[in-house]
Amino acid sequence: MRCGGPPGLDPGAIPDRILPLRETRTMRGPQSGARSRFHPFIGALMLEPVENLRWEIGGQIATLTIARPEKRNAMTDAMYRGMTRWLFALDEMPEVHAVIVRGEGPTFCAGSDVASFGDKSTVERDRHFGYTADFFLAFSQISKPVIAAPRGFALGGGTALTAAADFAVAEEDALFGVPEIKLGFWPCTIMPPIIRAVGARRAYELFVTGRQFSTAEALAMGLVTRIAPAGRFEEELRAFASGIAETSPYAVQMGKRAFYETEGIEYNKAVRLLGKFMPVLTESEDAREGIAAFLEKRKPEREER
Repeated sequence: MRCGGPPGLDPGAIPDRILPLRETRTMRGPQSGARSRFHPFIGALMLEPVENLRWEIGGQIATLTIARPEKRNAMTDAMYRGMTRWLFALDEMPEVHAVIVRGEGPTFCAGSDVASFGDKSTVERDRHFGYTADFFLAFSQISKPVIAAPRGFALGGGTALTAAADFAVAEEDALFGVPEIKLGFWPCTIMPPIIRAVGARRAYELFVTGRQFSTAEALAMGLVTRIAPAGRFEEELRAFASGIAETSPYAVQMGKRAFYETEGIEYNKAVRLLGKFMPVLTESEDAREGIAAFLEKRKPEREER
């Protein structure tokens, strides 16, 4: 999969916010503020084992599983850090075109392990929520599409994880909500992804009431992309991920970058800016092959680059 665009393109001539992530993306080191560039061949080396987390790759799809069912898949510092490293590592692996994040057992994810808060000092809590922020930011910072797969309880950070992912395929009986207000605190860290997904006023209502809501309501408010019947959840989840993985990885990754990078740009400027790069994007090998296949009435043939 080529990372920098069509032959002859000078990456320096394109604004940093438009280049594919593999050309420009850097990762912020946890709590340090430092930034470092990844080498494209170290992805696999960063998939080292992490307790209560599992990963597998098959059919161009990586699946990351939160495997702490006895604690409703509540996340520890090590789990947040490990999942963040894995997301960035998978982004460097050309054989991976899409990523699924799911939970083991009847609960998707309960967010942070609040039972551990009482044992943490102020410094340790600050570090913990820094890891949490790194984790949620990683979803939009990597170039591969990420699909959340909520089923069962997806409360607190589980709702935020659903919101932070690019897409969410939910089992019909999943249950969402941000109940932290009932525990006596306001979950500030998870506000941005939920606000982005459902809108400010709706998000505020969810946070201030702490109420639980169904998958049907989650779909209506934009938190969930698709609902799957319980008996067909695995099938529909895989079909959705495969539909993305089978398209042009270059186009999908460039599209994701453009989508997130233009969120904060004024509308007219965003249209003008992105319009300038369509000539470049349509000269990519995937675009040339796709157009040729369309005209010749055949399926496009793409190679890993």
